[in-house]
Amino acid sequence: MKFRLALAFLIVVSVPTANAVTPIKVIATTPTTTFSLGSNSSIVKSIYTSSGVVLIGTIGETSNQKLVSGNGFGKTDGFIAKIAQNGGLIWSSRLGGSLEDIATSVIADSDNTFWVLGASESSVALTTAETNVIVINPDSITVSKETNRSLGLLTTNVWHISASGELIGTIKYQSVTPIMPRDLATSPDGLVIVGDLMVTNGRVGQVLFCNLASTCNVITKIGVRDTSLRGLLRNQDGTYFLIGKSADPILKTKLVGVVDGVIFTLSSKGVLKSVVRSSLPKTLRSWESVSDSYLLGGFAQSTKLSEATITQFNQSAKPLWSIRINATTSALIAGNSAILVSKGGIPTLTNWKPKSATLIFLEFDNKGAIKVARSISGGRSPVSISYQRATGYSIIAETSVENEYSVTFVPSAVK
Repeated sequence: MKFRLALAFLIVVSVPTANAVTPIKVIATTPTTTFSLGSNSSIVKSIYTSSGVVLIGTIGETSNQKLVSGNGFGKTDGFIAKIAQNGGLIWSSRLGGSLEDIATSVIADSDNTFWVLGASESSVALTTAETNVIVINPDSITVSKETNRSLGLLTTNVWHISASGELIGTIKYQSVTPIMPRDLATSPDGLVIVGDLMVTNGRVGQVLFCNLASTCNVITKIGVRDTSLRGLLRNQDGTYFLIGKSADPILKTKLVGVVDGVIFTLSSKGVLKSVVRSSLPKTLRSWESVSDSYLLGGFAQSTKLSEATITQFNQSAKPLWSIRINATTSALIAGNSAILVSKGGIPTLTNWKPKSATLIFLEFDNKGAIKVARSISGGRSPVSISYQRATGYSIIAETSVENEYSVTFVPSAVK
């Protein structure tokens, strides 16, 4: 049998730091609009289009909100909504069934339709013996009879949504153990989905392929019990670029920190070809976000530091420049920009010494120099950033008001 040795890299040396020479003044920026989602609800991803911003997330059964209309299907519903730049609602749709549903990611295709990734709860009907259990109830409290038992999130869903917000179809994959799908990409003949599969005492990364006839297959699993896949890109040559975190030994590479940030390269058939580890001793690292230009955002956390990490890679996962910023959150990425909550000074920003942790938008040139910096008023935590070519960025953030989100539009200065 013929074997090929997969290439493995371990980053333990410093990469070039971002080149920053020209002093930059931070511009105070006010959100365009804010809205409340109510309890047990969240926005997780956005897409900036020429006619507005598409938002996806999860709506709770008792959520008091005006973004998504209609009665709820279950305990939680996935949702997709589109708002105009003035904050007005264009359309919205609920996604899911009678149990718990969540939405986790979204992409747009060349037909201007949307593919929303999510998961659904599964349950099993209890037998007569299981439902007729005698319960000691000295206080005579009315107890509802349980007829179904939850098995957790076992179903991966991809909801196909039209440009006007209507459900075109649904692709489903049933797992035997709980899953958490996190990101997806189109391929010439279907969709590739990455996420986590729960195993005994941990989780492993899982890559699914689904064709448009709704047939899905697991094409690879990565790790042993402590690997998580957070995002992916499809390279121009048909291979795949995956990001995440891992404490498992993979392709002869070993753990350096508490957890290492990882980048995986897969062949067009889903074969794991290489792994790059981004590591610091005694530090938990993770890559959480990636743009089409291979700009990665993540975090590094230890007992002594908490930093947002931003590194420009090429398709081969070679680092070109990098910057780490004192922060309370991960860096989220789109285009050549990042959002994060900064808690200290940033090199070349002349007027940036926040008294408290503050949401900031940073736009970089191709050498890593900061060209634009904007503070986003009222922002407590970054949620999503998306890029519309020749227009700019939309920034979604949680505000300091409970269950409230803000939307901020900023132009792009780097062409």
